Amino acid sequence: MDAAAPLKGITVIELGTSVAAPYGTMILGEMGAEVIKVEHPEGGDAARSWGPPTEDHISIAFEAFNRDKKSITINLSDPEERDILRRLIVEKADVFLQNLRPGVVADLGLGPDELLAENPRLIYCNIGAFGSQGEMSRLPGYDPLMQAFTGICHVTGPENGEPCRVGMPVIDMGTGMWSAMGIITSLLRRKDTGKGGVVDVALYETAMAWMTMPMASVRATGKAPGRYGTRGPGGLAPNRTFEASDGAMMITAGTNYHFRKLSEVLGHPEWAEDEKFATPRARSLNEVEMSANIGAVIATRSRAHWADVLNAANIPNAPLHTPVEAFNHPQAQVSGMLQPGEDGAGIQIALPLKLDGARPRYRRRAPKLGEHNTELK
Repeated sequence: MDAAAPLKGITVIELGTSVAAPYGTMILGEMGAEVIKVEHPEGGDAARSWGPPTEDHISIAFEAFNRDKKSITINLSDPEERDILRRLIVEKADVFLQNLRPGVVADLGLGPDELLAENPRLIYCNIGAFGSQGEMSRLPGYDPLMQAFTGICHVTGPENGEPCRVGMPVIDMGTGMWSAMGIITSLLRRKDTGKGGVVDVALYETAMAWMTMPMASVRATGKAPGRYGTRGPGGLAPNRTFEASDGAMMITAGTNYHFRKLSEVLGHPEWAEDEKFATPRARSLNEVEMSANIGAVIATRSRAHWADVLNAANIPNAPLHTPVEAFNHPQAQVSGMLQPGEDGAGIQIALPLKLDGARPRYRRRAPKLGEHNTELK
């Protein structure tokens, strides 16, 4: 078995759009599965029109989440076309993933009961908005709505500013990750039982899972935690950005050992002996005064200077990069996270894992709409 392609031989059919479903199947595709993306003949996945086009005349959003897939077009309102899709699922698929509006797949005769009756080894994955239970189960949903609904926006943003959404589709991508984990788990179970099953994931449930720590605070205090900006939640300090002479940098020195080392390299070893800063709790309670002291010293020199000093003392720190700086940093290249396609396609962000030291490879660019109709239909 190819260590970087452990799902080779598994066929996945995706009836999904936007980000969550495509990201989940892209993970499976880069682990070696054959992924067949089913799209409407007129326009295909909505993400094909999101953002500027690439050199292949495919939008940056679609290209980012749909590499290593084949594309076929199916008009679901046409019974003959639906029969083609049903045949592919029943005869070819190990996995079928869909994120249509609640009730639509059942109306089309493509629900789990029907398909598992014909293909008992099928892993059937539903990606929904609010899940399958409760009055909201039939409502549509999108990433920013879930950030708002679950309180993520409330705990995100400047300390004294307005609530903010996270600046990337964290709910969509997280839900796609959960779908991949559920599918892989079901494939492992199938090896023992010989039977498939149903995986259910939802944007709302992913968003609630990301709120594990804030909800723990609600449970303990009955109050909503506030927004911290770049400062971490209470109990760990210093844990925030500080302005150097040429830009901001993050310093996390929450343990007594790290705070003592930080005090020493900043030229104020007495801070670690001050009862106001001597323990994690004390530093958290006196975070404003402590941060002002640290900030006054950090402001005197550049980020590069402090990075050298702090790294030499093994104190956790990082510059506050723009995406351009992060993309161009040498670590992005040496880590293998910037990966060109084996077919010559442009650089994409790789999967953040290795198997026996080998990172799954990005093999093919995202497909053109219906590119594989002749091969698969």
